[in-house]
Amino acid sequence: MAERHIIKKGHRFWAEIDNLSWQSKNLYNSANYLIRQNFIYGHGYLTYNQMASL
Repeated sequence: MAERHIIKKGHRFWAEIDNLSWQSKNLYNSANYLIRQNFIYGHGYLTYNQMASL
């Protein structure tokens, strides 16, 4: 379950939310890339602790 909030560009927090959303997307994509590469090259799955130490 998730909530959805629509923030218009004129809202005072829009720039901050936009920046945090962009950073969140990039963090997810980076982690997903590392996990996929590790699996593709036969090293198995990365654990949470292994990801945290990168």
